[in-house]
Amino acid sequence: PGPPVAALAPVLPAGLAAHLPERLPDYGLLCPLHDAAGCAVPAPADLAALHTAFRAADPDTAAPVDPDTAHALAGLLAAHLRAGDSPTAPGTAAVEDTLRVVLRRLAARPAGPDRRPLARLAGEYAHAAGALRMQDGRNATAMACFTRALGWAELAGDHATQVAALSDMSFLARLDGDPDAALGYAREISRVAPARHWAGAMGQIAQARAHAMTGDVRATVRHLGRSRLHLDHIGIHDESDAAWLSIASMRLRVEAGAAAALRDAAAAVDDPLLARRAVAAAETALALLAPDQLPSARLLFTVRVADCHLLAQDPRAAADLLGPVLAAAGGGADGLPPLVRRELAGLRRRLAGHGLAG
Repeated sequence: PGPPVAALAPVLPAGLAAHLPERLPDYGLLCPLHDAAGCAVPAPADLAALHTAFRAADPDTAAPVDPDTAHALAGLLAAHLRAGDSPTAPGTAAVEDTLRVVLRRLAARPAGPDRRPLARLAGEYAHAAGALRMQDGRNATAMACFTRALGWAELAGDHATQVAALSDMSFLARLDGDPDAALGYAREISRVAPARHWAGAMGQIAQARAHAMTGDVRATVRHLGRSRLHLDHIGIHDESDAAWLSIASMRLRVEAGAAAALRDAAAAVDDPLLARRAVAAAETALALLAPDQLPSARLLFTVRVADCHLLAQDPRAAADLLGPVLAAAGGGADGLPPLVRRELAGLRRRLAGHGLAG
């Protein structure tokens, strides 16, 4: 057996400890033992010791994951995700290091209920690794992580991670300019989470965005309508799957996705009226955020509103909105989150076409 936890005396990095939640669920992550019921995350010193002990244990002789360790590993992952944009956070390498330990422990466990918490942690850690890789622009590596996350989440019966992985895979396919693959991943969402209205809404949004790439306005609008219908039917089964779920959070996701889909369709067919509908959806999403809530999302939605104004043939409104975004980044795009930079690049190209600098 390894040394007692107290004797290890490890220290959680300051850049990570500041983002550690007090309780689970947090940042969309459920406890692998208690699901959405809620549980406390160990204090930073205890969490660091539990994490170190988990990494040091022999996979072949280790006992099943105990509640304190499960809470520590899930809380640590939530902290990594919250700290994703912070230059002082340990980052992707630390997440992948823990993932490898989880996988060694999972491979050593015989088939049975003791494997489910490890499989759930493997799925969540692999998905987080993919998300962090995607932030760094490492899309091929991110896709590999999402593929692995999908398999482990299916083993664990974790609908939330399956849907999140497929949504991200559809997003990466759109980045690669492959609408057929994007549509395929989006349609798969309904298979992995049938009769779950929150998942249905996300799947319909992803399908709308895939159709928007090709300028299929009719299909885009049809899927957006279906996504909004799902919001009227979210119930207790949905809430047990998705820790972050609420009507407000789902409406935020639907309106943000609708704005992006309508914007892409408007750009594909050069339709100012469609772009004005995109402006309305983007402004609705922006209004659903509290002033101090999700600053990266607020920047993203602001850039998206500006882009929609431009496509609606109002370049001056677009340029006026862009100024504060760049001011928040110190006058340049390098300090912005990757998704905001990507949106900003497309907007700047269109602004240049109107003879305006961005």
